[in-house]
Amino acid sequence: MLSRLPIYVITALVLFTGSCKIYSFKGSTLDPSIKTFTVVPFVNQASIVVPSLSNTLTEKLKDKCIRELNLSHSENEGQIIFRGTITSYKTGPASVTSNEVAASTRLTITTKIVFENKINPEQSFDASFSHYVDFDSKKDLASIENDLIEEIAEMMIQDIFNRAINNW
Repeated sequence: MLSRLPIYVITALVLFTGSCKIYSFKGSTLDPSIKTFTVVPFVNQASIVVPSLSNTLTEKLKDKCIRELNLSHSENEGQIIFRGTITSYKTGPASVTSNEVAASTRLTITTKIVFENKINPEQSFDASFSHYVDFDSKKDLASIENDLIEEIAEMMIQDIFNRAINNW
């Protein structure tokens, strides 16, 4: 009977039946019994405070967990908890021209993350994450700051997520 079916039908059946399972996160070290998470709003302790930065990081981390983990957000007592502190927000020269003038400037943001896993405490951690973006020194930081923050926040949240969920 199978020999009469075209090869593409057999291939489709194999692929379809092989993919009929509950979605799992490749490389995830999260216990399947975990159903809730909490992201405590980030605290900004940097010497330069950008008012929107705490909220940006908090909401991006929440959104990533909701989008990729199929867990429910709990305001207080999730089974996994993220606590973040912005420890540094700074700019400085990234490259210098032959005239010793900054050709590009670097915006660097550093956070300290305390991740608590109540189901598997050995997966909990306390670590710093730092990312930067270089931009043309001729540009006014105020005019591009939100875009730079978004770019840095995306990279930072991905690293935090990978460390907490995939144990990278």
